[in-house]
Amino acid sequence: MRRTIPAISLCVVALCSLGASALLASPLSGGFPPVTGDGVAPAARANHPICNLQFRKSDVAGQQREVERAEQELVQWLEECRGGDKTEIPGEQIFADVIEALLSLPSSFAEQAVREASGADNQMVKKLLGKGKSQNNPQGEKQRSDRATQVLDLMEAFHEPTGLLYDVTIESHAADALQCLSYLAQSKAAEDGAEEEAESKRSQHYQQALKSAKSALQLLDRSEDLYRETGRSPSRLPSIASYVTAIDVWKALAVGAGEVGDEKRRDQSLEVVRALRHRRVEVYTPVGDGGNVGGGWGEYNVLPPEVSQMAVEDVLNIAVEQLRDSVPSYQLLTGDSAGVGTFHFNQLIFDLAKYPQPFSGPLAQDLLEYMVYEVKQSASLQQRRRKPAQSLNVPKPNVETINAVLKAWLVTPDDQDVARRAEAVLAKLAIWQSEGTLWGVSADTVSYNTAIACWKESGIPGAAQRATDILALMEDESTLVTPDVISYASTIGAWADSRDSSAADRAEEILMRMYQRSKDAGGDESIAPRPSTRCFNAALLAYANGRQRGGGKRSMELLRFMESLNAEGCDVSMDSYTFNIVLKALAKCGEKGASRKAHQLLQRMEDALNKGDTSLKPELLSYNTVLDAFSMEGDARSAESLLNQMAKRGDVKPDAHSYSAVITAWSRSEDKANGARRAEELFDDIEGRYAAGETDFRASAEVYNALINCWAKSGERKALYRVTQLLSLMEELGLQGGDRDVTPNSRTYCAVLDTLSRSRNWNACNKSLEILERMENYFSEGYDSVRPCARAYSIVLSTIARSRKKNKAVMAQDLLHRMESEYRSGNSACRPNIYSYNAVLNAAAFSGRDEKEQEDAFKVACLTFDELRMSEHVKPSSVSYGTFLKAIKKLMPESDVRDDLVKGLFRKCSQEGLVSDFVLKEMADLSTPDLYQSLLKGVTNSYGNLPKSWSANVRERDSIMA
Repeated sequence: MRRTIPAISLCVVALCSLGASALLASPLSGGFPPVTGDGVAPAARANHPICNLQFRKSDVAGQQREVERAEQELVQWLEECRGGDKTEIPGEQIFADVIEALLSLPSSFAEQAVREASGADNQMVKKLLGKGKSQNNPQGEKQRSDRATQVLDLMEAFHEPTGLLYDVTIESHAADALQCLSYLAQSKAAEDGAEEEAESKRSQHYQQALKSAKSALQLLDRSEDLYRETGRSPSRLPSIASYVTAIDVWKALAVGAGEVGDEKRRDQSLEVVRALRHRRVEVYTPVGDGGNVGGGWGEYNVLPPEVSQMAVEDVLNIAVEQLRDSVPSYQLLTGDSAGVGTFHFNQLIFDLAKYPQPFSGPLAQDLLEYMVYEVKQSASLQQRRRKPAQSLNVPKPNVETINAVLKAWLVTPDDQDVARRAEAVLAKLAIWQSEGTLWGVSADTVSYNTAIACWKESGIPGAAQRATDILALMEDESTLVTPDVISYASTIGAWADSRDSSAADRAEEILMRMYQRSKDAGGDESIAPRPSTRCFNAALLAYANGRQRGGGKRSMELLRFMESLNAEGCDVSMDSYTFNIVLKALAKCGEKGASRKAHQLLQRMEDALNKGDTSLKPELLSYNTVLDAFSMEGDARSAESLLNQMAKRGDVKPDAHSYSAVITAWSRSEDKANGARRAEELFDDIEGRYAAGETDFRASAEVYNALINCWAKSGERKALYRVTQLLSLMEELGLQGGDRDVTPNSRTYCAVLDTLSRSRNWNACNKSLEILERMENYFSEGYDSVRPCARAYSIVLSTIARSRKKNKAVMAQDLLHRMESEYRSGNSACRPNIYSYNAVLNAAAFSGRDEKEQEDAFKVACLTFDELRMSEHVKPSSVSYGTFLKAIKKLMPESDVRDDLVKGLFRKCSQEGLVSDFVLKEMADLSTPDLYQSLLKGVTNSYGNLPKSWSANVRERDSIMA
């Protein structure tokens, strides 16, 4: 029997349903729903059209079928979106994967595809683009590059493609053009006879090459436009490789036009080359920079405009005084040369790099621009014969000048655009070379290495890929600049510093490429350098800095590879730094048995030291890293044994971190009851040794935090008393007594709050609120270390949800709003997260002593879920949906209104790929059998039998939490 819903309940339901309009509203309003995060809606990623590509690399026909299937499914998906049959648009990664799949087709296969493709998929693409069939290709058949470009066209309607997607597509079109030009050369070298037919083929090849080159140029235009429209976002920056590729293709076209006798086409191609060089400079020169693109006169960054009328000596003196204002003791070395010339300008620019200042890069750039200006002016005077050449005093830039300017940019502090500025210098040099202004002045290995270093130090997203692009240019024989060990080490180091999920793989890939090139060159380092210790260390660091699965195993394999090369006589030596990196990779990898491997590696270091090899002498860092590895696995006994071993050594003594790692190991061990006792004994040992003068350190905040955390996880009855006692002691000594070593921080308070939340103390809720308020007060008094964070608020919210407080849902909602207010006031650490919202939903789901409290709790649940749905920072999880369903079940009487709410909620949950066992369980308890089966569409009531797209975004942790 269905209960009658009171009038006031209907009002609440209506109010909440209106507030949760985003949950139930139909998306068929003519547009597409907003895409969140990285532009990929959860369901869109779940229905990935090419995630199931299955083919062997050697199976060309199978590869064709799979790629065509993916292409057709993507186009069909977009048609359904346009027609309103689908609500989620494909995400950026889906478009990128289709483009990558198309461009992965072998070039020989692409030609076969042109002859055999049915063209049906291209008709669908053209329908979406609103274009008819090509006159030159009546069947609508396309090369792989053209098909990838069409997908890129479709992508632009929904997303802003990254510069990398344009780069790879430009490269493909350029490869097509060069391949056609190679056919042109082959046909010209063919035997005599059938001249008319041969001429016709040559013309066709050239026209096809011209078409591909134009396509590459158009894509570069679009990439530049998007880069400017998005506020010059680094991720949209066209790569230097794209400009070089386009320039090379149009140069080749100019040569091809000359060979067929088309002078007009040759001149047009050369004009495109000149324009591309200038465009590259404009793109890589940040807005507001001084200087003229061609090296002509313009606004400078630091030098005054009137220097154009000054003598060279005066200009140099102005720049010297600029540096001397910041470095009073500075003196410019003049050398033995008579008069002011290139040597003096170079020396000053090098000194700008030696004494880094905010103006180092800008002033060095100004001096370079001035030198080029003087060269142009002198050339003009010599042409008009107004001044004899021997009387001209012109500081002409050379490669040392260029390298000094690049170094000055590299060391310039507080400038986020140094990498682009460095590449702009190289781009301008190319223009000055082509104009004849700096004939014979070419960038060398040092120049490119400095540009790589600029990207490495920039820290911006995509920097490692930019560094890799420059390295690839150096590896290209046409560049005439050979990479050296520094080139590879810096590029690999850029990946080690990157936060990219594939950083370690990319770093190792470059290292192995370096090794293979050296092997192919027969060990001739003038052609290809051998991997050095520095290169291996950089690759190992990529594994140590990341949390890639299998990182510990891969780092050990690289170490063994180093050993094998060393045994072969290669100059690859391993030192304690190398071993420490591998130890760090093992400590962070989370692999089973990693701590044992780390301990074995430490023992190898000790054995080597005992045999007289001081290069592998273990340091305090070595021991602490192994202790961290034991701590990660909860192997407390092994950790404590190593700590005792350290205490007995004469050269390496434990510090506060050593003790905190062992205490943390006890907190993670299975013997938690004994762990709290051992942690207290270790804490007393530190204090006792310090009091006796045996150590020069005492228990720090890190040790206190480890001890509090150990008690929090112990389950002991006196845990709550002990952690609050320790917190009070830290507040007394640190915050009130001024002892910075024991000042509590946010982690301290979170550990204490977590202990309260785990306890069954009847007053835990009030105590948690009291401690949180103390945090807020101390923070407002200027103690930044106790800044309230999202975790602290979330723990208190969970404590409220578990309590038996009356109106706890409203109390939790008020605290959530207080948290949001703190965030808006400038405390970025307390931005609400998914656990915060879920805790409020949980508080609502378990409220309800009377009808009024139930109505208030249900209103809180609806409004909180709606806020979560509309949040810019966080989206619902499967736990959010399951908890909201539980709140509906407990707080809302059976009715048609409830059924409609449940239908809309479940549809949204399945579209977002968040249907978990928890959601299914709540649905089964909440719905009638008929409603439940209608929503499941005949699917068996089991999480494992659901359509994959329904649960694609369910995290395993969510299922466990539920």
